[in-house]
Amino acid sequence: MLRPTLLTLSCLFLSGCASVVLPDNRHSQILVTTSCGPVQNVGARCTMVGGGSSTSFDTPAEVRVPNSWNLLSLECRGEMLGTVSTVIMPKPNLGLVGNLLIGGAPGAVVDTATGRGLNYDRTVNLHRQQCFR
Repeated sequence: MLRPTLLTLSCLFLSGCASVVLPDNRHSQILVTTSCGPVQNVGARCTMVGGGSSTSFDTPAEVRVPNSWNLLSLECRGEMLGTVSTVIMPKPNLGLVGNLLIGGAPGAVVDTATGRGLNYDRTVNLHRQQCFR
C-alpha cells in the first residue's frame, strides 16, 4: 500500500519541470530593431528595464535577458525615430505547458517562480508611421 502511494507522489513531483527538461533556459535572446515609415534599422538608443535590472544599447541589437515573470519595459530614442516604447510580456514555453499537461503542477509552479518556464519574444520591432527629419 505504501509503495503505490510513494510511486504516485514521486511521479507527481518529478514530472519533468522545464528547469530539468530544457538545457539552458535561463535567458532569452531578443533582437530589437527600430523603423519609421519605410526606413528599416533606424539608429536609436534604447533602455530595457525589468526585474530590478536595466540595460542600455544601440539598435539594431541582440539583447540577452534573464527569463522571469517580470514585464520588460523598452524605450528607444533616436533623431529620426523620436521616442517609442513598448512592454514585453513573458510567455509560457513548452516545458511549462508540458508540466501542466502531464500533471506536474509543482514543477510548473517552480518554473514560473524561477522564470525558467517562461520566455520573451525573440524579436521586437519598435515602429513609427513617419520619420522625424
